[in-house]
Amino acid sequence: MKTLAHVLLFVLTVLELSLGLLAGTVALVSLITETIARAVAGLDEAFARRFRLARLSPKLRKELADVLYGIATPAGGTR
Repeated sequence: MKTLAHVLLFVLTVLELSLGLLAGTVALVSLITETIARAVAGLDEAFARRFRLARLSPKLRKELADVLYGIATPAGGTR
């Protein structure tokens, strides 16, 4: 009985560490993606101003964000 309890605790510990590592990896990827998105958004505005191009309107940007949010979340929905 004691051995079974030790094995169970060991398995739960390994599972907890694995899930923590996975959560940390997802958080790091999210941070990197957000940083890249902010950098691209800044470059987009500078590029548009430099070459006198029409930037995305706020309404179009919101609609695009809503579509992408719906794709990214399993249940869809609004913000």
